[in-house]
Amino acid sequence: MVQSRRIKAIASYTVLIIWTLIIGVPIYWLVITAFKDSQSLFAKATYIPWVDFQPSLHAFEDVFITQGLLSSKPLINSVLVSLITAGASTVIGGAAGYALARFRFRVGPLTNESISIGFLAQRMFPPAVLLIPFLIMYKTLHLLDTRIGLILVYCAFSVPFVVWVMRDFFAGLPIDIEESALIDGCGRVGVLFRIAIPLAAPGFVSAFVLTMIGAWNEFLLALAFMFNRTVTIPLFLTYQISITEGTEYWNMAVIALFAVLPVVIAGLSLERYITRGLTYGAVK
Repeated sequence: MVQSRRIKAIASYTVLIIWTLIIGVPIYWLVITAFKDSQSLFAKATYIPWVDFQPSLHAFEDVFITQGLLSSKPLINSVLVSLITAGASTVIGGAAGYALARFRFRVGPLTNESISIGFLAQRMFPPAVLLIPFLIMYKTLHLLDTRIGLILVYCAFSVPFVVWVMRDFFAGLPIDIEESALIDGCGRVGVLFRIAIPLAAPGFVSAFVLTMIGAWNEFLLALAFMFNRTVTIPLFLTYQISITEGTEYWNMAVIALFAVLPVVIAGLSLERYITRGLTYGAVK
């Protein structure tokens, strides 16, 4: 018995170590590349700072001062689009999730379960399948290369996810509290804002953060619909290849690090809320 447990523990730690290396080595390579210059990068393979190469802040100076990334349109576009998308999707999806969890609907053969499955089925469509219809529609409505166009398409893909998450979260909350408030004279709106939403705060936080991360990192839709005015950080990263004579990998590494840090910080800061929001009701 003890021997089998040791074997399982060794196997588990071996898998974890291998997986950590698979994830960690590319990230480490990205970090050290950001602190290299062209000579350190192309002369020979170097791995350890101050031993194999001398770290330099040249790439950070070029990206943040010369190119002005902190005040550039790509950063502003990414911040506005991701925050507005997350906020709108959370409000709309949260309202729909509450309605599906607390009220009974029947539209012909459709019931609450059918409607919920319909929201989930929308997530099964790959975005690439809908590119041409969206392009035609956006061209007709003059939404190409606009922030509102990018926000609308991101919300279209994010709202079903939020609906599904918040529906399950509201369904896991005890309805007795809301019924007691209604008996005491509190209206439905009061119950929603004073009881349901505060109790569902972890679910809203997890939905907001995950939606924001998805909008911040999204590349395919932005590449298809945005050309010049509404370039986001992922597109700005790819433009580093075309705006220079040679690929400046050190600059690309700095931009990639900057693109990753906000979502990593948000995820780590709100980890407990995200975990609780996604696992609430899974274990009674």
